[in-house]
Parts: sequence; structure tokens; C-alpha cells
Amino acid sequence: MASNTSICGICSLRHITRTSEHWCPQCEEALCDECKDHHELLKATRRHEPIPMYSYKSLPSFIADIQQSCVYHNEQYQLYCTEHNLPICIKCIKDHQKCTVIPLEEVTNNVKFTEQFQNLETRLEDLLQNIDQIKKDRKANVVSIEEMKKRHVAEIQHIRVEINKHLDNLGKQIIKDVEEKEGQCKENIQKALSPVKEKETMINQCQMNLQNIKQHASDFQTFLGMRELEVAVDENEQ
Repeated sequence: MASNTSICGICSLRHITRTSEHWCPQCEEALCDECKDHHELLKATRRHEPIPMYSYKSLPSFIADIQQSCVYHNEQYQLYCTEHNLPICIKCIKDHQKCTVIPLEEVTNNVKFTEQFQNLETRLEDLLQNIDQIKKDRKANVVSIEEMKKRHVAEIQHIRVEINKHLDNLGKQIIKDVEEKEGQCKENIQKALSPVKEKETMINQCQMNLQNIKQHASDFQTFLGMRELEVAVDENEQ
């Protein structure tokens, strides 16, 4: 994410301090309202799509940090190398002469509506549903253990009425053992739930990141950012 997004970058170059209200992903520049108006009128930038600054700040850092220009040649990315899965600029083409290179627009255009993106959304939803089912199953285990304890205690109390003092003392010991087993089982279940809850938190964050990307990221940012989310989904699906 840019180091200072609160100040309009264009005004700053003119030694004027104005609060930025918009962000242009293509220019990687913070804009005030006035500069945004000029931005939309200039021939070179009129096709750019600035977004509100709050939308930009809601993007995951790995999306906001994606560079729009080649870090080696400072040229706008226009091509995509399918062998290396990398966006490249015109000057990079000499390093990819043996690769299959296609226009970048072919892989980024309407990427949020592709089957790949929709599949990623579905996989995240499925993961959360699976985690929710795991939690419900473990809670059902706890209830079952408690019911089993109640049944055992009731049986023991019935026996105590019919047997002598020796068996009464034995019954007390059995109740104690049952309660210890209950505590151990509950403790084990809580331990089992702990990593599941961590996974749930991580998957929820991935899902929130994906929705923020869907709403606010550019197609270019979305295409590159999806790969990082897909890695996290692959790991958690295992």
C-alpha cells in the first residue's frame, strides 16, 4: 500500500496540501476531488477507474501492494507470460521469447465473473460450512457425553439403594471415575476445536478479503491476488 495515501499526490507535487478522497489503481496515485475531476477529463487517464479511498484502504495488503508497472523497466504491464504466470511489459518480451505471451487484457478482462473466481468463492463457502459442521458435531459429542454421565449416575444411584455399604462406596468411586472421564473427554474436544476455530478465523478473513477484492479491486489486482487466496484454500482443504 502506498506510503502516504491521505494527501493528494498531484497537489503535493505543486506544494499544496489537500486531503485525498480517491485512489487511482492505474496511476497508483491518491487524488483529491478536484484532481479526480481533471483526471477523468485528461485523454491519457479518462479511461482509468478511481475508487473511493475507503475502498482502497479496505483491500488486503497483498492486493493493494500489487504494482501496476514493471519493476525492472518502469513500463505499464501490457502482456502476460503463461509459462511463468507473470505480467510483463513490452521491454520484458526479450526475456520471454520462448514463452507463450498473450495480451494482459485476455486474462484480466471480467476476471471476477470467470468460472475460476466463482469456484474460489464456492470453495471458501464450502470450507466454512464444513468447519461449522465440525463444530456442531463436537458440540453434539459434549451433549452425548453429558447424557451418558447422567444415565450412569442414575444407574449407580439405583444400585446403591439395593446393595450394602461396600457397594455404596464402590458406586461413589465409579461416579468419580465417570466425572473424570467426562472432564477428559470435554478437554480433548476443546483441544480439537481450537485449531478448527483458528482455521475458521483464517477462512473468514480469506472470504472477507475475497469480497473486498470483488467489490473494490481492479481486474488486474484481482487476477494476481486470487492465486494467493487459492494457495490458502488449497492448504485448508487438505
